[in-house]
Amino acid sequence: MTSSSVPPADPVLVRDALRRITRSSFVPEGSLLATMLTYVVETTLDGNARAIKAYTIAVEALGRGADFDPDRDSTVRVAAMRLRQALDLYYAGPGALDTLRIRMVPGSYRPQFETVDHAAPAAPPVAEAPSPVAGASSADIAQAPTALKRRFRIPAQATWLAAVTLVLAVDVAMTVSLMAVQNRGDTALIETEARLNADEIRAAEKRTADQIVYDIIREGIQQSYQQPVE
Repeated sequence: MTSSSVPPADPVLVRDALRRITRSSFVPEGSLLATMLTYVVETTLDGNARAIKAYTIAVEALGRGADFDPDRDSTVRVAAMRLRQALDLYYAGPGALDTLRIRMVPGSYRPQFETVDHAAPAAPPVAEAPSPVAGASSADIAQAPTALKRRFRIPAQATWLAAVTLVLAVDVAMTVSLMAVQNRGDTALIETEARLNADEIRAAEKRTADQIVYDIIREGIQQSYQQPVE
């Protein structure tokens, strides 16, 4: 779709476009926006586009008094902004296929007339199938899938070897871990047995010392009283 600005050489087409706009719900006929749009379009078609200003729109189209001050009253500026938005919405919806469009550009109250070409876009080119390589025999072409399979078989073997290596590594790590745990258990058992043996030796030594003292006391009593002590 292409567009180009054209002078209002054909008032019939411009007024037909204006009529379609004012019959829509975006710029309904009789509204302030429709009144303003009709004024600027007809003034442009009459060749007086240079006379279109905020003051003339307010006084001649909107019925404001001669004392209207556009610097203090923003009615025309606000109406122009809303009219611009309404036209954009109209051409994005029901007026999408209009061949002549009326535009209000920012910073100006003068309308612009654009013709639009709705020609169908060209079909995208169809990709051609790749041709066989020059000089390649039918046998080479037939062997191509086999070579392709062989090409992709190597990564599969490499993947299998990597998986086996990973399993072996995990097995070795678990074996080393179990041996370490077993060694720690054996060491703890030896330490426990050593502590028990030391305790038994100390207990035996204590019993021996007590027995010696007891024997001395018993012999003393027997010698004093000439009676055995149980």
